[in-house]
Amino acid sequence: MEVLPLHPHGYCVGVRQAISTALEAKKNYPDRDVYLLGLLVHNEETMKDLSNAGLIPLDEREKSILEHILDRKKGDVVVFSAHGHPEAYEELAKEKGLIVIDATCRYVTENLLAAKEENSPILYVGVEGHLESEAFLANCPEATFYDVKTGHAEFMHLLAQGGSPTIITQTTLSSLEVESALKDIRTLFPHATLSKERCHSTSLRQKAILDLPEDVDAVIVLGSKRSNNSLKLAELAKSKGKKAYLCLGLEDVKALPLGKERRLALCSGASTSDATFDAVLSYLRSVSSSC
Repeated sequence: MEVLPLHPHGYCVGVRQAISTALEAKKNYPDRDVYLLGLLVHNEETMKDLSNAGLIPLDEREKSILEHILDRKKGDVVVFSAHGHPEAYEELAKEKGLIVIDATCRYVTENLLAAKEENSPILYVGVEGHLESEAFLANCPEATFYDVKTGHAEFMHLLAQGGSPTIITQTTLSSLEVESALKDIRTLFPHATLSKERCHSTSLRQKAILDLPEDVDAVIVLGSKRSNNSLKLAELAKSKGKKAYLCLGLEDVKALPLGKERRLALCSGASTSDATFDAVLSYLRSVSSSC
């Protein structure tokens, strides 16, 4: 079995910056509780490492971000995640006397800034319930939301606004989702323009999957089931007719029924560390050499 590592892999720039920002907050406020509002990044191994470094994760599945903010006491430090957040939450945190640290990915911020600079109606394409989509819509309430899962949008409301909409997408969508959404939207708005879409790292990782050689039998995607960009890599691999395995780390990979594959590709989502990637690659090569 030959193992083909795909590039890029490991943390993307936004994830590296978010982790660095969180660790710097703990360094700057060593005697205070430093809370991560929601998963700073969508990867359980990374969140465990941050917890071991003294940071306190607050899972958005257990309580909403708003409830977590309301539960904090004056002087606590709160770190907003890489996925963005409603600006009103930041104002509330400051009113409560909390120390606010913003770890929002710059691509997420750029999408919002682009929307605010547009004069035409905004149509935001994303995954319903995802933190990035929720934050964008909270900060740009005049935008119309298009759900990639259902293809639903308030098109009548958009038509009533007149003109052609400007389209902005969630940064972690797949190229197939973007293409499908554009095709659907342009049946009603043939002159709709795509202003901002996937981040550079997401695009490159997806391109590596789309450019896979025909003789690759299967793809292992290292990432969390809560990571949208990791899920999209697995979906793209399946769309190419490949077997796709989504694994958090080495233990998951060791449990896979490998052995019949002649050629196996290894890639990672943007929230998976280089250390995890290297450990899995080393393991797969050792298995390959023993076959």
